[in-house]
Amino acid sequence: MRLFLFLFMVNTLAFSQIEVDNGQVIWRSIRQYKGTSEQLLKQLKSSGKFSSLELNTNSIIGKFADAPINYKGTTSMYLMASNMMGSFVIQFKEDRYRITAKNLKFKSQTSVGIFDEGSIYPIEKYALNGNGEFRKRFKSKDVPIIEDNLAKLFEFSQEDDW
Repeated sequence: MRLFLFLFMVNTLAFSQIEVDNGQVIWRSIRQYKGTSEQLLKQLKSSGKFSSLELNTNSIIGKFADAPINYKGTTSMYLMASNMMGSFVIQFKEDRYRITAKNLKFKSQTSVGIFDEGSIYPIEKYALNGNGEFRKRFKSKDVPIIEDNLAKLFEFSQEDDW
C-alpha cells in the first residue's frame, strides 16, 4: 500500500508543479488528451472561466480572473481573502497538452487586516524571499492549495454529454 501511495505521489508531482522561472512563479501541468486543439478551445469557451482566448498553430493562450480559492482547514490570510487571476498557454503534442499558468495574482475579495477589497498582489510577494527562492511556509502550506485549485480550474471532461 505504501509503495502504491509513493508511486501515486511521485507520478502526480512529476506532471503538475509550481516553480520559479526567471523570478516569476509559474504552474505547469501535463495532461493526457485525445481531442484536437479546436475541441479543447470549445470547452474553454463554454466553461465561462476564461477570457481573451486565442488559438495559434499548436497552442491556446488566454486569461482567467476571479477564480475562487477553495481549501479545507486553515490557510494563509491572503488565500482566505482572495481569488486568483492570471494568464496561461496550453501547448499541444500528440495525445497530451501542457498548461503553463503565469502572471499569477491574488485579488482581495474583502477588507481584512492589511488587505483592501479589490487590491491585487502578485504571487511572488507571498511566495519568494529576498533571494528569489520559495519561502518555507509557502512551499509546505500554500503550494498544495494553489496547485489543487489550478488543477481544478483546468479540469476538462473528454466525455460527450449525449
